[in-house]
Amino acid sequence: MEEPNKKEDRRLSAQRKNSITKAVWIIVAVAVVGGIVWWSSTAKEEKKVVENSLTTIVADDYVKGNPNAPVTLIEYLDFECEACGAYFPLVKQLEQAFPNDLRVVRRYYPLPGHKNSLPAALAVEASARQGKYDEMHDLLFTEQEKWGNKPAPTPAVFEAYAQQLGLDLAKFKQDVASQSVKDRVQRDVSSGTKLGNTGTPSFYLNGAKIQNPKSLEDFKILIKAEILKAPKVEAKPLGEKVHEHADFAVYLNGEKFDFTPAKYQSSKENPLNEDAHLHDGNGDVTHKHRKGITLGYFFETIGMKFDSQCFVTDDDKQYCNTDSKKLSMYVNGKENTAFGNYEFTDLDRILITYGDQTGVADQITSIKDDACLYSEKCPERGKAPTENCVGGLGTEC
Repeated sequence: MEEPNKKEDRRLSAQRKNSITKAVWIIVAVAVVGGIVWWSSTAKEEKKVVENSLTTIVADDYVKGNPNAPVTLIEYLDFECEACGAYFPLVKQLEQAFPNDLRVVRRYYPLPGHKNSLPAALAVEASARQGKYDEMHDLLFTEQEKWGNKPAPTPAVFEAYAQQLGLDLAKFKQDVASQSVKDRVQRDVSSGTKLGNTGTPSFYLNGAKIQNPKSLEDFKILIKAEILKAPKVEAKPLGEKVHEHADFAVYLNGEKFDFTPAKYQSSKENPLNEDAHLHDGNGDVTHKHRKGITLGYFFETIGMKFDSQCFVTDDDKQYCNTDSKKLSMYVNGKENTAFGNYEFTDLDRILITYGDQTGVADQITSIKDDACLYSEKCPERGKAPTENCVGGLGTEC
């Protein structure tokens, strides 16, 4: 008969073995689960890196808009695709609506079901070799109903368009047939396929694929949201206090813009900006209370934008340079190209004008001489009126 102590020792030894075995299995299970989680996380990160690299702009991408814009819209398109044709004017409107904040990148993605989609892409790329990418791109969408949905490719149609655009036809034909042009189109197709494109148009907004918006306004909302998320460039700190005033006028297509409405005037009820503002119902004199205030800064205080390309009103109307209309600025009668970067000084007389430039001399003459009323440099006009503190959160008197 076994002694009680030995029997108890064996029982405890068995329990220890079971405990060790369970611990080992738990460790193995945790390692496996952890490995799966790690692999899954790593795979997602690798996929994200790949996607980011595919949506990175490269040197020979076809880009329109501000190259330094905070928002990038990439469109993979098929020139024969009716949906792409429907988005063609919409994307054009987006370019005009966000001249400073949006850059649009167009990439080829001809679908195999369209007989003319690949020939069209080759034709556009061949046109690009002669500096006419935009012209052929726009022409094909404008004329899409005439050449699309054919039972077989019709290369003669694209040759006729090349002639219409004044291209060297022999070079155009040579480029269309070249491996270089085919490779350039295929590069876009390959990147789109890796991104998971299933059709056209496929849009990527700042690297993320979006569902195709159902309206221009829906598209604008998405872009505005990205603009708000974009890192803001730190504003140049303003300098010491000053007390300066400038007369100014803005003419848009020959009509003088009215700055007298209350929404543009800083007051106790509507404190806009303590350092640069309009007030007392006067829409012809801008007030400056810090060094470093530029015209661009001043217009931002009333919800507008002004740079060398566009004047944008507070209701998002765009007045941008075109072939027939020009945005110009005159300071004290002389043309000035600093635009929004110009720091106005006491008694400047500033004209900002957009249009065909007729009547500029009369517009300059029309600028009032009211700034002198507020300046101590004009004692002959009487004592400058006291400017009451506007007050409001974030200001000081």
